[in-house]
Amino acid sequence: MSEPSRHPLPDPPDYQGGSLANLMSSLITGLGGTPSPSLPPLRLLPPDEISGHRHVVLVVVDGLGDEFLKSQPAPFLNTHRRGAIHSVFPTTTATGVTTVLTGDAPAQHGLSGWYVHFRELGSVLAVLPGTPRHGGVGYDRVNLDLRGVLGHRALFDRIPGPSAMAAPEKIARTPYNKLHLGKASLLPFKRLEDMVNRVDTAIRGRAGTRYVYAYWSELDTLGHHHGPDSRQTRDQLARVDEALARLARRLAGTDTLLVVTADHGMVDVLQRLDLSAYPEISRCLALPLCGEPRVAWAYVRHGYHEVFQQRVEAELGHACTVLPSRDLLEQGWFGPGVPHPELEARIGDFALIMHPGWIIHDRIPGQKPHDMVGVHGGLDPRELYIPLARTVC
Repeated sequence: MSEPSRHPLPDPPDYQGGSLANLMSSLITGLGGTPSPSLPPLRLLPPDEISGHRHVVLVVVDGLGDEFLKSQPAPFLNTHRRGAIHSVFPTTTATGVTTVLTGDAPAQHGLSGWYVHFRELGSVLAVLPGTPRHGGVGYDRVNLDLRGVLGHRALFDRIPGPSAMAAPEKIARTPYNKLHLGKASLLPFKRLEDMVNRVDTAIRGRAGTRYVYAYWSELDTLGHHHGPDSRQTRDQLARVDEALARLARRLAGTDTLLVVTADHGMVDVLQRLDLSAYPEISRCLALPLCGEPRVAWAYVRHGYHEVFQQRVEAELGHACTVLPSRDLLEQGWFGPGVPHPELEARIGDFALIMHPGWIIHDRIPGQKPHDMVGVHGGLDPRELYIPLARTVC
């Protein structure tokens, strides 16, 4: 058995004015809408700095951690960087982007990571494409009332005036994206320069779009495959920075507030924990692990809860902290507000919170081993802190 090491948890994300959820509250309020009453506006960007502008553009660069940005020669973003804010918990796209697209904290929208156990469907799904963990077709190939399952209201429907979503073509028309499109116009694009063109056209077009949300995913993709501080990710950030500078120049004179942030940061994988090497722990589980490699949700068989917790502490304590998932809910890790009715069912019985550099994974028949070089989802400051940049064009 391994010797447990103590890694005290940091405080939860600052949902009282310092997180991505609060940024969305500021934007909704500044654009004349009604935000969640439990989410105060962002201290770094109060609503009165938004409401006076004719247009607002929000660009989310997937995977752009604040620490990584500050370490790189990205002149546009670093010049206009106002500071760092917290992501949400878990620090992952499925949770963070859903906050961006709904204006709700994770407690309210109920998506707890990449793999989510949908009790009402009897399945563990990769929540954005809707594919079962064991493989198969996504939401678009089954007769499923996704709106009824998720229970989300699109942020675009919470604000008045014309709005638009600029999204990569490969995901623009997925059921998840279309559900969160609401009344907004959809602006698919293929390349970074196409994104710039789409946003510029939306702002300068006859419709006079009030709010444009644009999402860029490639930095995150390269970070997963090559590492968060690899040559590929550094080069990609330089391209993104140049593209955003071009966008700002093209929007000059339109009275557009350009805001740039991220959904989460990223860290290198230094140690991998394969749960199949611990059969006495694996046999306690009722389902495959859900959530993320950095924060996993464990669903434990009836009568095995005490054994599971003791064995994880004794055998895996060097790599993770195990807590009853309900403790995280009560401590406010998912944010304020009335929780989604399925949230408790989507965070399992225990949380396995991985220590710095560690990930955990289990295997199901036919699934390839986890081979990502860069990951996110956990509580490392490099995952948790994201930048907030803004300028007026």
